[in-house]
Amino acid sequence: MCGIIIIVKHIYLALECHHYEAVYIREQRKIEENPTVYGGDFEDPALKDGQVLVRVQASGVCHTDLHIVEGDVPVPRELFPLIPGHEIVGGEVIESRNPRVKEGTRVGIGWFYDACGKCEYCVSGRENLCPPSATVTGINHHGGYAELVSLNGDYVTPIPEGLPSEQAAPPLFCAGITAYTAVKRVRPEPGKRVAVFGVGGLGHYAIQLIEATGAKAVAITSRHARLAQEAGASQVLEKPEGPYDAAIVFAPNSRAVAEAARSVKPGGTVVVPAIMDRIEIPFTSFTWEKDITSVASGFRKDARAVLGLAADGVLRSMVKQRRLSEAGTVLRELKEGKVEGRVVLKP
Repeated sequence: MCGIIIIVKHIYLALECHHYEAVYIREQRKIEENPTVYGGDFEDPALKDGQVLVRVQASGVCHTDLHIVEGDVPVPRELFPLIPGHEIVGGEVIESRNPRVKEGTRVGIGWFYDACGKCEYCVSGRENLCPPSATVTGINHHGGYAELVSLNGDYVTPIPEGLPSEQAAPPLFCAGITAYTAVKRVRPEPGKRVAVFGVGGLGHYAIQLIEATGAKAVAITSRHARLAQEAGASQVLEKPEGPYDAAIVFAPNSRAVAEAARSVKPGGTVVVPAIMDRIEIPFTSFTWEKDITSVASGFRKDARAVLGLAADGVLRSMVKQRRLSEAGTVLRELKEGKVEGRVVLKP
């Protein structure tokens, strides 16, 4: 515990204590009811073996954070008060109990806090599918809406020199890696047309990744045409005009999935990274051997790949910076569809 003086052979050691401010929720409620609280004066627990203590420099705001705050994602009662946030870049590791991570290293982490390391998925490099004991940043552990955060050092990723933290947070640690995984699943090639339903925090990364392969990204959006154009979409439409070789649905709307299924060619693929209550698709929309699949964020190797693309300038983050204390306001704006691109919170 903090503040205790230990006497060992007449040597006095004062254990260091880290107090920090954070945005947290005491219970899950609709964002209109103002469930987020800024303050708290949290006291970080003693690090366990393998963990690192990170001073947060930037934390991206994801639509899933809104789902967590509002109760769409179940959270065990004993975890409250809960600090959300799973797109974290730390200014530095200020304390390490992991031999793989040196103090002073700038690191980040995303959705997956850790996994069991032993199951068939973990040993094959697919730890994001670990069923026994995978845990999530900002759900099973305090997240990045804070000045400090404790992380599993085995699951953090070093940030390349020269890549600003506010650029690294969203593209690497959730939106970018999810978009990257979804784009890989549709296997874009030069000349192919891939429809992107919903252009926001994830969609604008997918557009860039599709265009980088030589394929044509067709953005389907009624709100964010300008963002789609800035991301480099070959075509921007309010309604699909297929047929397309593949489609990715980022809009959290079951009707968009049905539209995507109708608009792809026979044998085409529809990837659905969006979170929604249910998906309803008429049988006639996917009879011709159309694949409809989901993605679960990505692997650590994908995180490194996305970081490399961002560092090389292939993947740009269209971000706006806001103060950590504004997290509740940002989440409300996200729900109202007023956020273009991605918002990064800075302590």
